[in-house]
Amino acid sequence: MNKKIITVIMFFVFFLGAGIYEAQAQNPPAHAKAHGVKKKYRYYPESNVYFDIAARRYTYFTAGRWTTVVSLPGSIRLIGSYNDFDFDGDNPWKDNSKHKEKYKPAKSSKKNKK
Repeated sequence: MNKKIITVIMFFVFFLGAGIYEAQAQNPPAHAKAHGVKKKYRYYPESNVYFDIAARRYTYFTAGRWTTVVSLPGSIRLIGSYNDFDFDGDNPWKDNSKHKEKYKPAKSSKKNKK
């Protein structure tokens, strides 16, 4: 009888442990980047500014490099429309030349009044 109880307990312990391992194995470790997980960004073509929607941070080009901030300096205004897109990674501005071409600023519809 003791052997049966021990066998049943060992059986449940083994499968319980295997289930926990399987659940943990599905997610990458905290220090590793999750490949294939796309982040949502917003691009303002008239200002050439990116906004990381989840992190709530802006990235803009100044003094020859990209700078990320929580709030934009007063010299940069977000005017016009924006484009939301998904990007696999943390640096969508590396494709800035492609974004400039794909998301051109909307043309003004001002008419000359005479």
